[in-house]
Amino acid sequence: MSLSFSRSDITQTAQAERGTMCVLPLGKGKRQNKLALGDVDGVVRVVGCKRDERNVVFKLECGNGAPITSLSCGVAAPQVDKLFASAGNTIRGINRKGKEFFKFTTNLQDVIKALHVDNYNIYAASEYVANMYVNCADSHFFMSNDRILDVVIAPVILPDEKNPILACADRFIRVVQGSDLYYEAAVNGVPTTTAMNAAGPAPGTDAKAGKIEILFGTEQGSVGQLFLDGNAVTRGWVIDAARGVGGVSALYGDMDCTGDGNCDVVVGRDDGGLEVYALDTNGQPALVYQKSLGEAVQTIRHGCVSSPFPEILVHTFSGKVLGFAPGSDSRTIDGFGLGAEKTEHEERQDNMRAEKRVKQLNKELEKLAKEVEKAKENYAAVSGGLIAVDGPAKVLDRFVLDADDACYALSLEAPAALFSVSVHSDVPIDLLDVKDNAAICSRSPADPANGTHAAATYRVNEGNNRVELRMRAIEGRAGTVRSFVVPRQSPKTSTEKVHHIKPLCLHRRDAGAAAAAPVNELVARGDFTLDDAHHWCVVCLNEIPTRTPTGVEHATYEFENVLLKTTLKIVIGDGEMTCVSDNVSPLALLKDLIGKEATENQLRVNFSFNLSDASVAHFCDRAHPLIEYQRELVRKGELVEGLKELRTQENGDVDFLDDEYKRILADEAKIVAELKEQPRRLEYLHGVVKDFTVDWHKFRGSNVKRALAGIDEALALGDVSRERLEEIVSRGAA
Repeated sequence: MSLSFSRSDITQTAQAERGTMCVLPLGKGKRQNKLALGDVDGVVRVVGCKRDERNVVFKLECGNGAPITSLSCGVAAPQVDKLFASAGNTIRGINRKGKEFFKFTTNLQDVIKALHVDNYNIYAASEYVANMYVNCADSHFFMSNDRILDVVIAPVILPDEKNPILACADRFIRVVQGSDLYYEAAVNGVPTTTAMNAAGPAPGTDAKAGKIEILFGTEQGSVGQLFLDGNAVTRGWVIDAARGVGGVSALYGDMDCTGDGNCDVVVGRDDGGLEVYALDTNGQPALVYQKSLGEAVQTIRHGCVSSPFPEILVHTFSGKVLGFAPGSDSRTIDGFGLGAEKTEHEERQDNMRAEKRVKQLNKELEKLAKEVEKAKENYAAVSGGLIAVDGPAKVLDRFVLDADDACYALSLEAPAALFSVSVHSDVPIDLLDVKDNAAICSRSPADPANGTHAAATYRVNEGNNRVELRMRAIEGRAGTVRSFVVPRQSPKTSTEKVHHIKPLCLHRRDAGAAAAAPVNELVARGDFTLDDAHHWCVVCLNEIPTRTPTGVEHATYEFENVLLKTTLKIVIGDGEMTCVSDNVSPLALLKDLIGKEATENQLRVNFSFNLSDASVAHFCDRAHPLIEYQRELVRKGELVEGLKELRTQENGDVDFLDDEYKRILADEAKIVAELKEQPRRLEYLHGVVKDFTVDWHKFRGSNVKRALAGIDEALALGDVSRERLEEIVSRGAA
């Protein structure tokens, strides 16, 4: 089954944060909702539509220049038509007429990221803290182990008492009761957004009746379902992320798009993807609609705004507000294109309304053009020889590890069209080609002596405000990647974004990772504290909370290497740090980093280690298939051009060729594309083998660096069997 939607552009705001759009309830005798919107300029506005004409009900500057970071309607009956907005650490209440009736400055030190008002109870969450205020007095306080990325409020434990449900950056969903953690559930990625299905479990889930249904979306692109009650968490379905999709930035599960009586799941992604999943009779999701909007989706809601029929409402990063109504004709009696055909009179009325709308838009454009010209004249009169400097107010950036390709994806998005993006790295990286990229790359020569290991400028195609770059980093080489974003508007200025590559950059957090046999162990003991050991982990690995865990004697972190699928487990405490892995290379890197940090801070640290003799064979089992696949890919790539020429000479008749060559011609596009995206992957894998060889023999007390040239030659010859690879690594020589 698939759905079609008709899109309507409702209005435009300044840049928008997540969760800054909400739908006001229907007024008495009204068939269309009004829409409340907040933006980074600190403005809250309410817009409505009548006969296809958009009008601003009110516009209120209530952020004092600070961005609106959360906007919601009250929950209690007297508050459902009132708005509550947060800017900085201040909460404001706004009535339907646009008047401020409530203001409360909280004691939170960070910006409020999520807000929920239920009568006299206010739930507010900042970077690490979730607070509950009763009558504007601090009632409950909870400090999270890691950053709070989203919050929903629901009665999980007791029917008359609501609980904050926190999505945290350490891959946990946490349920809070009062000031205490009630329980937590690990999820398969970093949960960036959550949503509650108020309608309850779908058909086929009778065992989950009475539970609270929570949906979550992750930075890695997957979407999942949890059922919560006072006893435990019950896991539902999971939608795995397709290769190359963006992370989930918005989620909504309380709208019936398909008209089957069941709530569907609407997913918005930070690469502009919009998806609708319908639930079958067993409650399992199936994709029924997919569209790319070209910019990050910040908030998803539903209501009857641009027409009297239900529609999906989307607020994007640049401030666009879009409506998607189901069916090819959203004006029919049911909103799904299944009603009676329009009469000739109705068609004429529609055409007249459309013509009137076009004329109105043309007048607005003429008015705006005159305002622009007037502003230019005023600027020329007062500026003299000075140049105004003003770049994009904000650049939305995302720097994440792509587990499928073992490389980093950097996406940069501005509210206006981009002119260029320049990238500089003080650490060796490979800048990879991106399929369907909206930019032309011009690379500059590396200059390692002056700290430039990679430099390139991407000229962005006209009209694009988003660009995605991909780069491959080497474990053990830590440094900084700087991006300079230049808008197309004049005068041209630059916005800098800085991202750090850590020593163990190809390791991702994995709560289910367990060290597989064989096990290698590194233990560091000394006069360091839990804070010191935690800091070493933060310096070396991604997805570690910046704050040291409190109230515990030990902390455990588990990771997986996305390239080799090896594991790493670290247990830290006062005076002792234990690292366990089936690969010796991360242990060698940790040992070097701990030694360096301890020396700088004048701490005494002693190391002991225990290696498994089976580690070399285990490493070769993981590395050899990757090397063999890439070597075969390179070989096929070298044959493609010759086979294509042969096919041309034979007028397309290749029946005389061997089956292998026929398959190469059939997969020609895939082979060429894969080699283009990963041009030096074979060389990179050879480097991984050499690093393991050096680390293995270093732990065993010997130095084999002088034999690396011979190992290089042996690997470059190709056709290295699994047994031959193990022999090379074990001997430390070719």
